[in-house]
Amino acid sequence: MSKPVIISGEASETDSEDEFCLKTSNLMTQSVQGAVITGEDSESENENDASIASAISALHQSNVEEKRLDEKYDSLFHQKLREYNMRLHNNVESFCQNNINEAEKNLNGIDQHLLRSQLTLQGAATSLKSLSINSLTIKSKLHSLLSGKFLPNVKVNK
Repeated sequence: MSKPVIISGEASETDSEDEFCLKTSNLMTQSVQGAVITGEDSESENENDASIASAISALHQSNVEEKRLDEKYDSLFHQKLREYNMRLHNNVESFCQNNINEAEKNLNGIDQHLLRSQLTLQGAATSLKSLSINSLTIKSKLHSLLSGKFLPNVKVNK
C-alpha cells in the first residue's frame, strides 16, 4: 500500500497553472490511491461533499476493477498460484520474524552483559578513587614524618 502524497502550497491562479495541475494530478492518480493536497480551502461545504463523494466513488471503482480481474483470473492454475504466493509470503514473513526475534534475544543478552560490565567498571572507578585518596593521605603523612625532626640536634664537643 502506498503512502499518500502531500503537496503543499497555494491553489493555482491562472489557466496555464490549472492545465499543469490537471496533467500532474492525472499522472499521480494513476499510481497513488490517496493524495492530500494542502493549500487554500474550498469556498463552500458543497465542494467538500463533492470531493468526498468522488473519492468514495474512485475507491469503489478500484474495488470493482479488482473483482473483474479476480473473475478473469479464476482458473485452477491462478488459484494454485495465489495459494503458493500466500504460502511463500507467510514463509518469508515467518523467516523474517524468526530472525528478528533471534536478533532481539541476542541484543537483550548483549545489553545485560553491558549493564553488568558497566556496574563492574563503576565499582572499580569508585575503588580507584578511594585508593587515590588514601595514597595521597599516606604520601602527605610520610612527607610530614620525614620532614619532622625525630632527634634533637646534639652537639658533641671534643
